[in-house]
Formats: sequence, C-alpha cells, structure tokens
Amino acid sequence: MIKIGVLTSSRADYGIYKPLLKEMKNDSRFSLDIIAFGMHLLDVHGKTINEIKKDSFSKIIEIKGMSEKDDQTDIVNSYGNFILNFSNFWNNNIYDLVFCLGDRFEMSAAVQSGIPYEIKFVHFHGGEISEGSIDNIYRNQISLSAILHFVASILNKKQLIKLLGNDNNIFDVGSLSLS
Repeated sequence: MIKIGVLTSSRADYGIYKPLLKEMKNDSRFSLDIIAFGMHLLDVHGKTINEIKKDSFSKIIEIKGMSEKDDQTDIVNSYGNFILNFSNFWNNNIYDLVFCLGDRFEMSAAVQSGIPYEIKFVHFHGGEISEGSIDNIYRNQISLSAILHFVASILNKKQLIKLLGNDNNIFDVGSLSLS
C-alpha cells in the first residue's frame, strides 16, 4: 500500500484535488491522509475543514498556525508558525509521497519545512505564472522542492523545465479539476 499525504490549505486547492482524491479513496492500493491547514481552519474563511470532513476520508489531520489577519507581519508570523508546526509533523509522520498544489505562502511553508526530512513532494500546477504577483515565488519554491511534477499544459511544462533546468519527472496531465 502506498501512503500518500495530501496538503490542502484552502477551498481552492481542495476543489482541484477533489476528483483525484475521490478516485484514490476507493482504491485499495492507496492510504490517504488529508493534511488540512491554513484557511481551512479559520472561521473568517468559512471553516472549510467541514467540507473536507463531509467527504468522509479515513484520516484528516489539522495543522494550526494561520493568523486571521493578512498583513505582512501576520503573513510572516503565520509562515514561521507553519514551519515550526510542520517540522514537528514531518518528524513524526512518514509518507511515500506528499501531494502539494499551488502557490500560497502557507503551502510553501509546509513544503519548505519538509526539506530537511527528505519528504518526497509531488507538485501539481507548477510552471504557471501569475502576472505581477508574489505567488510565483512561492510556486517556484514548491516546484524546486518536489521530486515529481504534474502540470496543466505544455506551456507550463516548458516554464517548469526552465526553472528546474531539466525535464525529469515533469508530466503534462492537464488540470485535475477538469477530470
């Protein structure tokens, strides 16, 4: 059985993952842990952890650390909280692969804290570009930390090859949410 951790920090990434997660949940070859954090746990963002719980996954882990405010200081403090909280989590949990998606600071913190633990990250939607946005920095950090990449288009694959310097383990699979 392949043990998969799935990092989800918001309704946006969870919605993209959902078709894949539904398939994997019913496949006996996989053991799934949903690792929910970030906006999922905040009332101000609709406490969307409840939506995940309605999907009846066998194991949902909650990692706290996000401030309800979103000014620069709160973002930095949240980033630091996630680094510490995920460091403890990675130290005590072993996965064959960990899925990560997107370009948000909290996803970046979760992934960056896993580097010393040699977590095998699978990044979805790398190689995309958000014009004029800091999201590109976080997305690229996540891509650089991953061992396997599933991109949404050939253009995204070309962008990712530029970033990584090779085309190893980059697969153009299209968008998961269109499955």
